[in-house]
Amino acid sequence: MISGYRTFFRPCTVLFSVLLLFVVAGGCSSTLTQEQSEPRYTYHEFDGIVVFYKTRDVAIYRELLPTVFEMPDEPLVRAFVIDYYKMDKATEPYREAAVYLLAKYDGKPSWHCVTMPVTSDDARIGGIYYLGYPKIMGDVTLQRSRSAYTGQLNLQGKAVMTITLEAKGHMVTSEERQWFEKLKAIPSLNILNGKVYEPRFGSGSGERTLLEIAETYPDKFQLKVGTARLFMDPAAAGGHSERLGRIFSIKPTEMVLAYYFKNKFVSGFQR
Repeated sequence: MISGYRTFFRPCTVLFSVLLLFVVAGGCSSTLTQEQSEPRYTYHEFDGIVVFYKTRDVAIYRELLPTVFEMPDEPLVRAFVIDYYKMDKATEPYREAAVYLLAKYDGKPSWHCVTMPVTSDDARIGGIYYLGYPKIMGDVTLQRSRSAYTGQLNLQGKAVMTITLEAKGHMVTSEERQWFEKLKAIPSLNILNGKVYEPRFGSGSGERTLLEIAETYPDKFQLKVGTARLFMDPAAAGGHSERLGRIFSIKPTEMVLAYYFKNKFVSGFQR
């Protein structure tokens, strides 16, 4: 049996496409009814914790990637917990956790999601059948204080992943700004009906980093970089499925990002 483990890192930072960071899926219906003035799965506000980390578990990493993807120059994992707490009137708010692996497709960097537990069965079904996300049901929570945040994934009553972030007194470093720039606008690619598919979320170009957006629109997008702790229990995950046990057995060796964000830009998947 593989035992649980904890890691503690000082982030050297992160970045992301303002759009593709939030490529985390719900349903995909765009039909308007008399009770609706906007499509279902319109995201009004959401927040969460995101971490990026390097790993040396190359064999498991390669095993988890579909064969259509190549290995990246250096393995990198992205994990998060997000709370979609303010949706359109017809869509139930829900929470979500996920693990992504960096890969290459046609020689270019891309993210591929290997698991995405959610708290809404409607979001689970829509995410699978319309967007190609590997969604399952899970118990996902996000706790917030002024400068500390904790996100947790539980499966079958057992803690599988816990991310904690302490942002108090942390100023963004030049190295962190470089990481935001480096990871900007990397697309997320799923497998849908046997083909590579790119879900598109929002309408921006991805030319700005999340940090730049937070600095330009502080009333709409907040970003706090901090120090993260990550706990994963592959044995607990393996109680749900062997594949999940392998996903959560990928050990971090270096944290390259940790931040909390809060988004108030109204967003949705392009249809």
